Amino acid sequence: MEKVSGVVVCYNNMPYIKNCLESMTWVDELIVVDSFSDDGTAELARRYADQFIEHEYISDGNQKNFAFSRATHPWVVVIDSDEIMPPELSREVRETLGNPRYGFYQVYRRGMFLGKEMKHGGWNRDKNYFLLRPDKYRFNDDEVHQLLIPEDDFGIMENRLIHYTHRSIDEFVKKSNSYATRSAAKYHRRGKKGSPSKIFFHSFYNFLKVYCFRLGLLDGTRGLISASLSSAYVAEKYAKLWELDNREEIERLLPGRDGEGEDR
Repeated sequence: MEKVSGVVVCYNNMPYIKNCLESMTWVDELIVVDSFSDDGTAELARRYADQFIEHEYISDGNQKNFAFSRATHPWVVVIDSDEIMPPELSREVRETLGNPRYGFYQVYRRGMFLGKEMKHGGWNRDKNYFLLRPDKYRFNDDEVHQLLIPEDDFGIMENRLIHYTHRSIDEFVKKSNSYATRSAAKYHRRGKKGSPSKIFFHSFYNFLKVYCFRLGLLDGTRGLISASLSSAYVAEKYAKLWELDNREEIERLLPGRDGEGEDR
């Protein structure tokens, strides 16, 4: 069986980083890449890591690619700092590496929202890149939702990661704002345009899809909150894309630009 390096990237995640790292103690080498945390995350992570590295954050994919370059074993298992690997999943990794059929594997996640597992609304379909050969694969340079390249056939693990997504609504809103900014920048770079119709209809359809079609309503109040907040994120994403498209006009209308836009 081939040896495996574990990779965790983190930033200011004290509530969960200890359980995350303890769930990774079975790997042959643990690499932690931290984006200069200042809440005690870094100090705690140093106790667990075989390699602890502070590296400037550009994107999740960039952080993970950097970690892959430091791995000394032929396989890497990568999880986020708000995820926990159950023992049955680590055993499955070991069994898989006894006779791997693919160059990389994905894993489904059990999403925990406001302290409780979400079983509908698309949460049950959520999966991540998980186990791969770092000499063959890397993440692309997209601002968010990076893809693993090159495209290839892949396997899917039978067991699931535990993913603690949001501890509070404030945290959801804060993360959504960051993702909306980066997603809008990604769309703008690719030539996509924002519009009032996209702001309304994409967010409206997202609510219907998550809450009704994918049965988020069966998750009770949390399902309603999740569907509402995720739809607000979609609206914000397209609103920020519209803002980028109209940046010059907005700047021209602001006070202090050659006298235009100032009160008279």
